[in-house]
Amino acid sequence: MLHLEEYLDTLEALPMELQRQFTLMRELDALSQDIQEQMKKSTSEFIANPPSKDDPQHTEYLRNFVQLFSTVLKHGEEKVALATQTYDLVDKHIRKLDDDLARFEERQLTMPRLPHAWASSPREEDEAASGGARKDDARKQRRGGVRESPQS
Repeated sequence: MLHLEEYLDTLEALPMELQRQFTLMRELDALSQDIQEQMKKSTSEFIANPPSKDDPQHTEYLRNFVQLFSTVLKHGEEKVALATQTYDLVDKHIRKLDDDLARFEERQLTMPRLPHAWASSPREEDEAASGGARKDDARKQRRGGVRESPQS
């Protein structure tokens, strides 16, 4: 039972960590959307009143646009990194659960079998182990054998 409690403790922290990661991704997304809106507005103004190429405003606009684009790109890369970390975190827990389940099943197979408390007789245990085949045979005998389908 100690192993199960230890696993449950690590599993309890998973939702908090996932929530933190998704919150960070939402914040980065909101920042990127704000910057993209700034870029749209600035581009619309630039197109409506284009300065000449020799005008310092032209160079300033391009410099500002490149900086905003770089920031959006950086936020996108951070979101991808967070998504990868989140995937790896969940994958690690799934792998651990799979390993623990395999060990648990192996332990169950190697332990001596005790009669189940819910089984009322050894016959029922045998039927459960054989997939209920005896129960099916008994049902057929009570019904009077195999029923034939009516002919059309």
